[in-house]
Amino acid sequence: MNLFQISISDAETFLLILTRVGGILFTAPVFESRNIPVPVKVGLAAALAFIFFPQVGFRFEQKSVAVLAGAMAGELAIGMIIGLAARLIFAAVEMAGQVVGFQMGLGIVSVFDPFTQTQTSLVAQFKNLIAMLLFFSFNAHHLFLGAMAKSYQLVPVAGLNFSSPLSHLMISLAGGMFVLALQIGAPVLAINLFVSVGLGVVARTVPQINVLIMSFPLTIGVGLLALGMAVPFVAEVLKKSFTLMGLQLDALLRAM
Repeated sequence: MNLFQISISDAETFLLILTRVGGILFTAPVFESRNIPVPVKVGLAAALAFIFFPQVGFRFEQKSVAVLAGAMAGELAIGMIIGLAARLIFAAVEMAGQVVGFQMGLGIVSVFDPFTQTQTSLVAQFKNLIAMLLFFSFNAHHLFLGAMAKSYQLVPVAGLNFSSPLSHLMISLAGGMFVLALQIGAPVLAINLFVSVGLGVVARTVPQINVLIMSFPLTIGVGLLALGMAVPFVAEVLKKSFTLMGLQLDALLRAM
């Protein structure tokens, strides 16, 4: 792009690239945090769009505003699909944290999540912070940025096509979110189940013991211990999920 002689075609193409990159950054995990100021997101999107501009093999030339608006909507949809596909992993982590916190008896305990600006479970916030740290420690953001650059090779500008394989793949990814949430929360849920069974046996054999009062600190204590011991297991599961995320993003782009 010649910054001193920008044609209308170059401006339209750059605007479409900026729309796709902006759709990704405003929906992708970590980058979509409300703690990041909007001007910073816009500046980062503009910088990435300027970097990706030479990769676009053709220039978009349309004089009609309606056609340009339709193309921008398609580019925004592409960016949001890529960002939301990666966001499903963090949604699974939050779901696992909500279920585990409820089983531990901490369902009523909530904290203010600065990333989403909402009230969330204490355990869900803990697991979300771990997932965020692992996201960068495993260099998963490199896979994400690589998929962002590869999208212009597999899906040209204004070339979105909502096909049947794309719909099936998105449904499959949404279903996999529940499986991943079960895998992340399985260790703590299993231990809490054994604790509940043990308390039930105690209640039947020694009715003099007030199992209800004893269950509150015991469930929370054992749950916190299991939560700490399960961190290496969760890290391994998330490492495989982040690695698989690159393949899933590639499959999504090819389905478009």
